[in-house]
Amino acid sequence: MSKGTNLGNIKASNRELLILGNGPSLRKLLDENRAFTEDKDLLVVNFSSTSADYTELHPKYYLLMDPAFFENENTVRKVFEPMIEKTSWQMTLFVPSTACKNKGWQDIVSKNRNITINFFNPTPVEGYKSFCHFCYRKGWGMPRPRNVLVACCMVSLALPYNRIYLAGADHSWMKEIWVDENNVVQEDCAHFYDKKGTTRVTSPYKLYMLVESMAIAFRSYIYVEEYCKTLGKKIINISEGSYIDAFERMKV
Repeated sequence: MSKGTNLGNIKASNRELLILGNGPSLRKLLDENRAFTEDKDLLVVNFSSTSADYTELHPKYYLLMDPAFFENENTVRKVFEPMIEKTSWQMTLFVPSTACKNKGWQDIVSKNRNITINFFNPTPVEGYKSFCHFCYRKGWGMPRPRNVLVACCMVSLALPYNRIYLAGADHSWMKEIWVDENNVVQEDCAHFYDKKGTTRVTSPYKLYMLVESMAIAFRSYIYVEEYCKTLGKKIINISEGSYIDAFERMKV
């Protein structure tokens, strides 16, 4: 394991980047159109290291955002142990700067010399557009990263790619949450790597809290797209059935 600090020093292997979210639509892409992934550098997230596809995809980048990946012992082991066991290629692991204080995950990753850690600043930046874009370029922060794919987009825009594709970004949460007769919010969660299909989860939050969180995420994508245009780059959403309305769409 080694540590990097400057995104500008990272070299692209291919001309285009494909961000692979965990939405269930990614399963169809991998099963029916895997050739689309073959001439692009790949960025994966969250529990991708636990999937059977991980060693076949050989992602160039891996990004983690949620504090649980660095603070919760069970979650740390679940994601990092298969990562260090399976990663036999050179890969950059992007983690928020706030994770540097947690040593447990770093001790695990240090066992694999193929993985380079690169920290990014997840500080939410809001205000005048010109001020925000200045901060984004400096790497001082990003639109509020309520979802890991917001951070993925912003980190990707700092890398040497002009064309970035977004897959598995379903974000169709609005049709997956409901309230039972006891006024308890239930969520029907699904990911591309789930072998048993949809999992029903009882949410610890009230409905308004989940809806507010969704609104923040969708708004952040609008800010990402506005910044993307100033760079002369393009983010293209190829996720079938995606609820994200910020980026250009393309059917694969």
